[in-house]
Amino acid sequence: MTLRGSSRALPALGLVFATACAPADPGVRGRDGEPPIARVAASAGGMVVSGSAPATRVGAEILAAGGNAADAAIATAFALAVTEPTQSGLGGRTQALVHGPRGPAFGVDATTEVPGRYDPETATPAEDGYGTVAIPGTVAGLARVHAEAGALSWAQLIEPSIHLAEDGFVLSEGEARRLAGIRERLLLSEGARSAFLRPGGAAHAAGDVMRQPDLARVLRVLRDEGPEAFYRGGIAEEMARDLEAHGWVTAEDLAAYRAEPSILVRGSFGGLELVGTYLPASGATVIEAAQILDRVGLSGMGPDLRALTVGRALLMAFEDREAARADARPAAADAAWITSDELASERARALSRGAAPRSGLDALEPEHTSHISVVDRDGMSVAMTQSLGPTGGARVATPGLGFLYAATLGGYLGRVEPGERPWSSQSPLIALRGGRPALVMGGGGSRRIISAMVETLVRVEVEGRTIEEAVAAPRLHPSATWVFERATPSDTLPPGAWLARERGYPVRADSAGVFFARLNVIGIAGAERIATGVADPRWPWGAASGPRPYAPAGGRRR
Repeated sequence: MTLRGSSRALPALGLVFATACAPADPGVRGRDGEPPIARVAASAGGMVVSGSAPATRVGAEILAAGGNAADAAIATAFALAVTEPTQSGLGGRTQALVHGPRGPAFGVDATTEVPGRYDPETATPAEDGYGTVAIPGTVAGLARVHAEAGALSWAQLIEPSIHLAEDGFVLSEGEARRLAGIRERLLLSEGARSAFLRPGGAAHAAGDVMRQPDLARVLRVLRDEGPEAFYRGGIAEEMARDLEAHGWVTAEDLAAYRAEPSILVRGSFGGLELVGTYLPASGATVIEAAQILDRVGLSGMGPDLRALTVGRALLMAFEDREAARADARPAAADAAWITSDELASERARALSRGAAPRSGLDALEPEHTSHISVVDRDGMSVAMTQSLGPTGGARVATPGLGFLYAATLGGYLGRVEPGERPWSSQSPLIALRGGRPALVMGGGGSRRIISAMVETLVRVEVEGRTIEEAVAAPRLHPSATWVFERATPSDTLPPGAWLARERGYPVRADSAGVFFARLNVIGIAGAERIATGVADPRWPWGAASGPRPYAPAGGRRR
């Protein structure tokens, strides 16, 4: 299957990145005609949203140069490996979903894979370190997306990230804070220390121009020799020498790794057709919760009852995900069950009768993972989620390579066996209206991704809010304790919290700004197919940009 863009002649990229705007004020017009970037943006020529202003600008420039949505997503992903190295990177895992202007859709599973010699019986549980490193998937995943749907050359898509790594970029406040938070762990790894800390071991400060020459070298090799170099070439040899000596991954593991087709899942919510992927991603769980809610008449409920119902539907979907993971059926059968009309109707009837799902278990739901949403002027859409696991992943890097490895083994994702690809809550999703993309979305934050995405769908489709309003609205997340987000610090309990407490659920209200997932969302609407991109305001360093801003008749920008 291929979804390649036009074969028209493409201009040289001619990009300038070393002086990307300061992340503290991402809504600044770029110099020399660069596309402006902001937390919210609209464009008739396509849209890119990511968690990093410089990376978003890279994607927008790729669209402006004639690339399609797949090209822009790949280039943005490589740029994020430079500008958000604690969240995603070459040593991590990727889930991608691509939809052509009117179909078909395909997904790519590039999750980290448990190496062949890993022994869960003798492995020492650990939060980080070489013992948690599995086979990286991101480079293979980006290569597969490019092979299936790219229009520009592989080399063109990597070139901007080389400039960012070599010439430097302005370090955001958030990334500086995260690097400082794991500094003591980075000091224990020679490769991580030299790549991500100042000489002498001090942490970089927000506003520093951060340069990564080792990563720039690796990116040049990938540009010149292709993705094979990462798994079977010179880069693979450097990784294998280090990982075989200190961990579980071997040269044979690297050479055998392949990005695989995802299990696609579909469902419906209101007037939307939902397209996602199943384990090791969790788009099916988003779809199940939405389909339950579609059958209980949310539009006739007040805000308190609606919030309670959303939380209970999410608990049901979480329970069904756990049941599916524990059974012995093939994954495709579980995917069909979770997204079936029959299951949604059964759960909706139980909700309507007042059946109370048990409160969910507390789980590690840290602030991590990066998501990219892209749509091009022809309507191709890409939702791509990338992660290292908890901030900084394994917090080790092979000397001279300049990237961190994801944490996969050692207990963070539960017991795993050789050859497995551990599940996650990554949930890239594309919603269609009339067969055409209407929403491109995904996020970071473990299970809170799923809660935030379902609530955003409810606010758009049931409450009629704009994309910006839907993403910014206060959220809830049901777990062992139901956590509600206050709209302002002075608020008492938000809608639904009193009713949830009355029904017996433990309740907590957190101040506005506490982490409730970070979504990056694009809405596409109207006869002109205007794309509105929204970077979650809970993550102020995120940015949205199209190759040119949209100005409707009268000159007022939306």
